[in-house]
Amino acid sequence: MQKQTKIILIRHGQSLGNANHTMLGHTDLDLSPLGYLQAETTANYLKNEKIDEIYSSDLIRAYNTAVPHAKIRNLDIKISEKLREARIGEWENLSLEQIFEKWGREVYFIDWHQNFGTFEFPGGESIKGAGERFYNAVLEILTQNLGKTVLITAHAAVIRAFWGIISEISWENIASTLDFPSNASYSIAYFDGEKIIPESYSNDSHLIDIGITKPYTK
Repeated sequence: MQKQTKIILIRHGQSLGNANHTMLGHTDLDLSPLGYLQAETTANYLKNEKIDEIYSSDLIRAYNTAVPHAKIRNLDIKISEKLREARIGEWENLSLEQIFEKWGREVYFIDWHQNFGTFEFPGGESIKGAGERFYNAVLEILTQNLGKTVLITAHAAVIRAFWGIISEISWENIASTLDFPSNASYSIAYFDGEKIIPESYSNDSHLIDIGITKPYTK
């Protein structure tokens, strides 16, 4: 099998919402100062990668994560709302304390974290629906860019769900098999014209010196 089309999938750097333990889906908050540093660090780490096309979610935290990669290569960034994070409905822009108060800690830590693959946000998307939306968007991008290396910047929940799909993990088992990707981590997969083949997930060792950040799970 010839691995002809490469995807480098990057989660955005730490956002202001991440830093404040606030839930963000489509709320358009920027990166935190650490998030900008994470984005720059990942771009510098990958500076020798041959990248032909750069795509991003239309949300600013993903777009600004793509910017340093684009500057290094003098490439345009193509944006798509199909690459957005899951629509999280009534949880949008709420603090964890507000979620705990209205829905209880178990809904967050058990239903959302431990049963991730089967979770549906109150008034929002299901993880399955968001993951399939994102998968179809990525598949369309790869089909249009055969033989190229494509970099995509996006979001934690949809990247995790997408990785479950291409790894052929059942929705029920995603939470016990895959963690959320770290901020500004990169994952690599290949497309053979029919199937997306995963290679490595949430690579973040290059961020150790400045700080690896993940969703709040304690």
